[in-house]
Amino acid sequence: FGSYEKDGVHVQQLLSLTTIIHEPDDDHSAKTHYTAIKSFLALYKKAIKQCVFFVGDNCGVNKLAELMFVSLIGCASHRLNLAVKAYTQQHVDELAKIQQLMIKLRTLNQASKLL
Repeated sequence: FGSYEKDGVHVQQLLSLTTIIHEPDDDHSAKTHYTAIKSFLALYKKAIKQCVFFVGDNCGVNKLAELMFVSLIGCASHRLNLAVKAYTQQHVDELAKIQQLMIKLRTLNQASKLL
């Protein structure tokens, strides 16, 4: 998630997902992904039809985009990185502070000081 404040309101945006296998008979098929994404979105009172595009580069993602009736943007880490940078540009100072903190907390000893 990307979490930030805009006009005094806390905003949290889902940036990406990973596959979640809930049931023993679940697999990595597009249909299973579709079902999982649908349930994730429902938690945030969102629907599949609100999705605009999907980023990916394999047959499963291609099929998933077809099931969702959305555009597929070919896997382009560079393009995704550019999009995220543009999206977070207004928060560059806050993100720099967070990065500095995360660098300091790389060791267990430093991280344990937060507890």
